[in-house]
Amino acid sequence: MVMAASEAGRLRVTRELLLSLIAGSAATLVLAMLRAGDIVPGITEFLLRPGPYVAGKLGMTGSSAALLSVLGDGIFYGAIAFLLMRLRPSGRKAAQPPQLKLEPLTERRRAARLPVKKEVFIYGWNGEDNGDEPFSENTETLNISAVGGLIPLAAKVAPAQKFILINAESNEELPCRVARTIRTPAGNTIVGFEFSQYAANFWQTPEPVGVDVANAAVHTT
Repeated sequence: MVMAASEAGRLRVTRELLLSLIAGSAATLVLAMLRAGDIVPGITEFLLRPGPYVAGKLGMTGSSAALLSVLGDGIFYGAIAFLLMRLRPSGRKAAQPPQLKLEPLTERRRAARLPVKKEVFIYGWNGEDNGDEPFSENTETLNISAVGGLIPLAAKVAPAQKFILINAESNEELPCRVARTIRTPAGNTIVGFEFSQYAANFWQTPEPVGVDVANAAVHTT
């Protein structure tokens, strides 16, 4: 694999050298044609100096000096083209370290949730220190668990807000807090709440609402 990479590198350099010589020769030819046509003579004379300069330094005259001037200009501009090719960023992306494919995290409930409807009564206070505006409301659960549940609510509540929830069947009550709120397209508010303590028997259902040993994967309360 190392030898293959080295061979590919040599081939790439050889190709770039050939392209550079072609580009240098083409640039020299274009400049010579511009000078012959007396087009921007000052610029073309300046740009065609490298070859004659080298020939003069070597003390060459006549046809050999003219030939070396042409070759010198071609090599000079070819060298510039080669340098630009080597300095340009490679079109290939740098090798990236293998990326770990992260699977989306599945949010796991702390307790199994049952789609059970239970009549409940809630009351609490809106505002800081829970002392500003009292509210109360009769509603019905959408689902329940040993750590809370989900209810539709008309009252405006905020995450972490505390309230008291009463099971209408048993009259048992527990302090709760708002875990999250969901605004439905119809404009209603769905509230996920958590008990202040684990309460597997609070709902008094025939099915247990204990720890979710099956790791059911839906959103938490």
